[in-house]
Amino acid sequence: MDLLLKGMAKEEPLLVVGLVDTETVEKARSIHDTYPTASAALGRVISGSILLSSILKEGQRVILQVVGDGPLREIVAEADWLCRVRGYVKRPHIHLGLKDGRLDVGRGIGKGFLNVIKDLGLREYYHGTVPLQTGEIATDLAYYFRVSEQIPAAVSLGVYVGTDNSVKASGGFMIHALPGLRDETVEYLEERLKGLLPVSTMILNGLSPKEIMEEAIGLPIEVFEWRDVLYYCPCTKDRVLDAIVALGKKDIEDLAKKGEALNVQCEFCRTEYAVSKKEILSLLNSIESSNKQPEG
Repeated sequence: MDLLLKGMAKEEPLLVVGLVDTETVEKARSIHDTYPTASAALGRVISGSILLSSILKEGQRVILQVVGDGPLREIVAEADWLCRVRGYVKRPHIHLGLKDGRLDVGRGIGKGFLNVIKDLGLREYYHGTVPLQTGEIATDLAYYFRVSEQIPAAVSLGVYVGTDNSVKASGGFMIHALPGLRDETVEYLEERLKGLLPVSTMILNGLSPKEIMEEAIGLPIEVFEWRDVLYYCPCTKDRVLDAIVALGKKDIEDLAKKGEALNVQCEFCRTEYAVSKKEILSLLNSIESSNKQPEG
């Protein structure tokens, strides 16, 4: 079972989050039939959204969107406070080979923007946008925290794709520096992180989320929260019909005039929903009925 842990360093004001989500990212790869570079990019964005979800409150969710001019074009992942996550990559059949022994995610994404959208249970969503620094996702997330949230943070993400194209390891960690952290501790962490093994290698070596957290900071961790991680898509036929209603009366009239049934596929889980001509006309009738003003 994939797992996210949240804890504090016992001796320093450091909040640390550790994640192993190999099964979740492999499920995403299987659903979307991604090629290795796309698998690694999608996996990192999924892992990043799960790390972001660790700071949400009950009932909240976060959407992480990466848009670039590289061949992958766009990657989206959505995670809620329970660590249920789903995601997709716009162009799943992309593989660019290796760069310095690693899958070249940065070239796959290119130049662009990282968008963070939070549904905090209020009337309006929170939107934060930063330009991509490297396209490697982890560095971009750390930059987002520093610029948009004013939180000093270190983020590491890793996905290892095997020779059979399946995901063999995926996960990450996030370190938040809290008020009161000593300058010498910051310098120690910066040096330690430079020599750290990739997260994917640690997972391949059998390290648990807690062991990854302790390896990252070199200090004992006291875990105070843990959650199972699950690939989950809440799409339903009713939600599809609601989305069609959101198109507006004119677009639905155009669909009705065509007189054809509609096949709608969920981008996140690839489930297909058939919407019949009768259902389209029923939606149109319900909109027209609700728009009629009562007689005085």
